[in-house]
Amino acid sequence: MNQIHQLQSEIENLVKKSGYRKSKKLLCPIVKIVSMRHSDIDTKQIYRIAKSIL
Repeated sequence: MNQIHQLQSEIENLVKKSGYRKSKKLLCPIVKIVSMRHSDIDTKQIYRIAKSIL
């Protein structure tokens, strides 16, 4: 559960620092960035979390 919370906070930070508004168009770039940073986490899990935030 802690890992999920950490991913949520990291994704929210990325969106905030990017200067873009939350939108579905950010989904793919955000998933790519987080996947590169956390290669040990399944991409599908990252996708689900990012989709729920955006």
